[in-house]
Amino acid sequence: MRALDPWLPRDVPGVRRFLAAAGAAAACSAALTVAQAALFSHLVVAGFLGGRDARDVLPALLGFAGVGAARAALGWAAETGARTAASRMVGELRGRVLRRIVRARPGSVPSGEAVTVTTDGVEALEVYVARVLPSLATAALAPPAILAWTAFRDAPSALVMAATLPLVPLFGALIGASTRARTRERWRALALMSGHFLDVVSGLTTLRAHRRGRAQATAIAATGDRYRRETMRVLRTAFLSAFVLELAATLGTALVAVGVGLRLTTGGIGLEAGLAVLVLAPELYGPLRALAADFHAGADGLTASRRLSALLALPPAVPPPARPRPAVFGTVRLEDVTAAYDGPPVLSGLSLEIRPGGFTALVGESGAGKSTLLALLMRFVEPASGLITVDGADLAGFDPDEWRRLIAWLPQRPRLRPGPVLEEIAPAGPGGMGPVAAAELAGAGSLVHRTVGEAGDGLSAGEVRRVALARALARPAPLLLLDEPTAHLDRATARQVTDAVLALSGRTVVVATHDPRLAASADHVIDLPVSRAEALT
Repeated sequence: MRALDPWLPRDVPGVRRFLAAAGAAAACSAALTVAQAALFSHLVVAGFLGGRDARDVLPALLGFAGVGAARAALGWAAETGARTAASRMVGELRGRVLRRIVRARPGSVPSGEAVTVTTDGVEALEVYVARVLPSLATAALAPPAILAWTAFRDAPSALVMAATLPLVPLFGALIGASTRARTRERWRALALMSGHFLDVVSGLTTLRAHRRGRAQATAIAATGDRYRRETMRVLRTAFLSAFVLELAATLGTALVAVGVGLRLTTGGIGLEAGLAVLVLAPELYGPLRALAADFHAGADGLTASRRLSALLALPPAVPPPARPRPAVFGTVRLEDVTAAYDGPPVLSGLSLEIRPGGFTALVGESGAGKSTLLALLMRFVEPASGLITVDGADLAGFDPDEWRRLIAWLPQRPRLRPGPVLEEIAPAGPGGMGPVAAAELAGAGSLVHRTVGEAGDGLSAGEVRRVALARALARPAPLLLLDEPTAHLDRATARQVTDAVLALSGRTVVVATHDPRLAASADHVIDLPVSRAEALT
């Protein structure tokens, strides 16, 4: 398993600067470590064996204290800076991944996986960036500096260090091969458990209605137990690696100490140099041991980083724009448009015209392509062939985000954010309808003082639809796309919604509906039969 994923410094802004800063801090720390060991050995020899008084060793004593304080301050600053920088970088990365998921083709990323990667995965990556990358810089710079100084003062000890030092990364690599597979299994188990749990919570009402709650509880317990087992396997491997690496470092330090002791008895090395080498020997292996420990702590983050890089590489459902958006919303034309997903075409050879300020109804059986036509207008999907124009300009040439600012959309399955209903309805920009007026128009006036829980908890399906319709009506957008606005509504409320749509002046309304009363009120009716691919206006 690689200690550094190449895509991080390449694709994540700030990682290169972070690594450079961590390298500079590691170089300064290595220099301070060597200076502290040299000053310590000088103080011991001069003060206890050389017979010098306190005034003679005072400069060295102050230097030793100053170096120790500087080393501690540098360690604190490096750790604090690493955590702050990692939090900022990972936060930006989460935003980039979420934007890429939203702009990708709908359904290309399962919702459970998206939640797992952008929460647990990103948090694990933050630990990896904050701990593993600084440890990697220290492990790359500190041991060579200590070896170079030791070779200058005591070449035999440097040879022993150079011979035993590779044992630590060698054992770490051997154990890391096992850790890689087990960490991936743990990540897959976590993604499976998260996705399954999310699906169960979303369909909890249906499961209870069909008496399938106990079966799903058993399935969740099974996936949770699998995740527990995989986690324990990773922890066992981490404990084993810690023991092996400590053993390798202890053996290396012992060999250096034995060599120094033998040469001290024969006069082959001075006491001051020998004592400095003995102090530096644990510091030589320490960075590699710390890297191994931090690497296991950040193994989940390194595994998640591969999935994050794959998500960042997702192609957008809409190609990059050439222009922002039309200056003024005008006539929309579909010319011989064909739309398909992964199978046969849903719409084929469709041509129609949507005039500004008109009320257009899309009718037809389920599967005829009404929602697909709305998705084309929203630019959630692109035509497989044909052309969509706005006042004669190709819609594909406009920025999809800017184009969607001209649209208010009521999806077939609306979602509400947790919180007060009044805040949910409030328009997203100046010039929109007031939230209370929009709620009254959509038949949701009695709901404005309610509070919504997760996934619309606290409201019925019809109430959620009315609130979502009020949200769309309040949005200051010239084009209003409504997908089954009267579904799940009683007759009186459906009539009120129809009257609200008809009361909109100056806005272009396109409604996909099975409601014949709503369709009969439209200026234009577009029939989309399943059996043929043409529109009747």
